[in-house]
Amino acid sequence: MSTLGSIRKRSTLLLLVIGVAMLAFILGDFMQSTRSGGGGGFFVGEVAGEEISIQIFEERMQKGIENWKNANQNATLTESISQIRNSIWDEYIKELLMNMEYEELGIDVDSEELFELFQGNNVHSEISKIEIFQDPATKQFDRARMIQYMKELDNDQTGEAREQWLGFEEYISNLRKNDKYRLLVEQGMYVSSAEAQLYFNQGNENISFEYVPISFNHIADSLVGVSESEIEDYYEGHLSEYQQDESRNVDYVVFTVTPSTKDEEDTKNNLANLTKTFAANTDFEVFVRRNSDNTNAIFNFTKEEGILDTNATSLFASEKGTVVGPYLFSEGVYRVSKLADVQYRPDSVEARHLLIAPDENKDLDSTNALVESVKKEIELGKDFADLAQKYSIDKTSAIKGGDLGWFKEGAMVAEFNEVCFTATKGDLTIVQSQFGVHLIQVTKKSRNVKKVKIAYIDRVVEPSSETYHEYYTQAARFAGVLLNTDTTTFDDLVATENLVKRNEEKVSPSKQDISGLENSRGLIKWMRNANVGEVSEVFEFGNNYVVATLTKVNSEGDISLEDVSVEIEAKVRKQKKGKMIIDEINSETYNTLAELASTMRSQVQQATKVSFLSSQIQNLGNEPELVGLICASEKDKITQVIVGNNAVFVAKVLSKNEARTTGDFTQQQVQISQALKQSASVAAYNAVKENAGVVDKRNDFY
Repeated sequence: MSTLGSIRKRSTLLLLVIGVAMLAFILGDFMQSTRSGGGGGFFVGEVAGEEISIQIFEERMQKGIENWKNANQNATLTESISQIRNSIWDEYIKELLMNMEYEELGIDVDSEELFELFQGNNVHSEISKIEIFQDPATKQFDRARMIQYMKELDNDQTGEAREQWLGFEEYISNLRKNDKYRLLVEQGMYVSSAEAQLYFNQGNENISFEYVPISFNHIADSLVGVSESEIEDYYEGHLSEYQQDESRNVDYVVFTVTPSTKDEEDTKNNLANLTKTFAANTDFEVFVRRNSDNTNAIFNFTKEEGILDTNATSLFASEKGTVVGPYLFSEGVYRVSKLADVQYRPDSVEARHLLIAPDENKDLDSTNALVESVKKEIELGKDFADLAQKYSIDKTSAIKGGDLGWFKEGAMVAEFNEVCFTATKGDLTIVQSQFGVHLIQVTKKSRNVKKVKIAYIDRVVEPSSETYHEYYTQAARFAGVLLNTDTTTFDDLVATENLVKRNEEKVSPSKQDISGLENSRGLIKWMRNANVGEVSEVFEFGNNYVVATLTKVNSEGDISLEDVSVEIEAKVRKQKKGKMIIDEINSETYNTLAELASTMRSQVQQATKVSFLSSQIQNLGNEPELVGLICASEKDKITQVIVGNNAVFVAKVLSKNEARTTGDFTQQQVQISQALKQSASVAAYNAVKENAGVVDKRNDFY
């Protein structure tokens, strides 16, 4: 029934819908990619003992990049490719692992169930929400429309539509399997009434208490010595806290290419050579687009006080066609300006409009025809305001009958602006802009004033190839000295050449860029294979030439004691201070917190709304030990001394809600159960992933 072109058009629409549903990157061809096998002996990773072919991964990458480009046509791919790669990797690993889980648990979708999902009484929501499968009038799923679509698939001789549909079926099947897995995991979540009762009481304590904080500064650092053996003992006892992933440290120097004085003079002279042609050229807009580095400039008519470029203010009183410049407009930018036009135009206008834009139901020609018909209705006596409310998609003005109020030159987009400031009051004018098709009527005009249109050509001063070569030579000379001698160190040469040494520590192999160096992944790849002390060749990153040296390799596992000894020394000193303060407090006699505060040169403070469910305390931050002490303490009794994160504390509970031992805690059971179910699938997958021994070798390739 439908032509091949219309089938392809509808297939493309379906493909777009599927693509959005599948989180922007992965689309359709699950079966194709997994059936294609692992061509070649290069592997980008391993999961549960199964090697992942770089060929398959690259196929998925290309599909992901293609889909990203379709969805982000005006964006730059370079900045997003690492995000796409990570998304593709995460989705692929999840697909492999979950397929293993489905097979082990016997989770599957047979042909009868798949038929039910597409054509039965319980059609999957991903299918029923696709617009081409809905009744145009009711917007409800129409089984006949979907069946008709499926019958038309084979009319596409390229087979593309059929492949897309098979991919969509696989997608729905995987969604169904995932739903079964999720429900299976959720059914294993059970919350007892005792847990619900405990949860209720912990959240309902609402404790208010007062406390005396004794700062660790109560004892001077100079009075607390920390020995090497104490540092070593702490390190050995807390080794699990001092673990690290593989990383490397690097020092580097940057030779940033900047324009020379000659580059600036050449830019100025090249611009000066354009002035005569610019002055004589009548089509200034085309001339500017061809010759200016600022191709997005918009030239509006303006009054004398509206000329913001002070170098061009003299043009207001000049003859049409006069050119001034070149002159330095801003740092690194030279400009020539031309008085392109002089007119007497309204200072401001009042207008109303209605806006209609093309959509899936009407193309641009149909939109223009609709606006023409609306215009004729108004000319025959229909009210503009009523039709604006009926047709205009600019709802802000439509509710006011299309009224835009008074506005000055340049407030609207160029096409709209030109109509408003040249049309006769009361005329109906149609104009097309980036927003759609407008029907405009100017209702009032202010007096005419002299206005000018000033056009300009900007040239950015850029480094020449000779300048680039000069800076490269500097960088190559620096690297050459280090590569060809054993007597000069990196630091020595930096000092001799009066350069600035930069460094970055703990650079992971997967990091995309060195801070401040755009697209510097190449340097990070070099670091992976370099030895400590090795000097790199010259890298080029944008306008920067870089020479680096590897200073340290941080192996995966234990962080060396040397790297954390200063941190541990501070912690041990803090521990010892805490014990000394406890001993001092315990040696004092006090009956109230006020007496203790006076003795220890502190103050009694208060906190409210404390419960066991949160370790945060008002004005103190994270204090889990203090929260635990307060929750376990009796009312009106001074607690024991405890060392917290920020101070040493003694406290007293002022009030707290009594725990309930009886009652209905069903609501709490439901709340805890729902929270567990929301996180259960993610937690289950994370556990599967952790046990699968995923090996990521992407850093060997990218």
